[in-house]
Amino acid sequence: MNRTSLIKGHLEMCVLSILSTKKSYGYEIMKKLENHRLELKGVGSIYPILTKLKESELVEDSRELTESGKMRVYYEINDRGRKVLRQKIDEWMELQKDIRSLLESGSEGEGAE
Repeated sequence: MNRTSLIKGHLEMCVLSILSTKKSYGYEIMKKLENHRLELKGVGSIYPILTKLKESELVEDSRELTESGKMRVYYEINDRGRKVLRQKIDEWMELQKDIRSLLESGSEGEGAE
């Protein structure tokens, strides 16, 4: 299994985390993910995630005119999104703890047969 497959189920949490610091647009979010080695395949990959978050009413979008005169869509987490992010982080931490516990107990039992 490659790294992309492993993070796929956690990308919504990662995007919400990015948006919890400031509103951002799609390409900027994608670059922040890449800065943490959480690369997406293709520029368009971020937009289905953002659409899902918007449809789930976890983020809101707004359109702003850039200095170059182009319209850019910004996404911003809302209160519901912050609550869901907190839940997802708690679930992630619990899962991480459980996996670590399993791996540590598995390595202790090596050669015990």
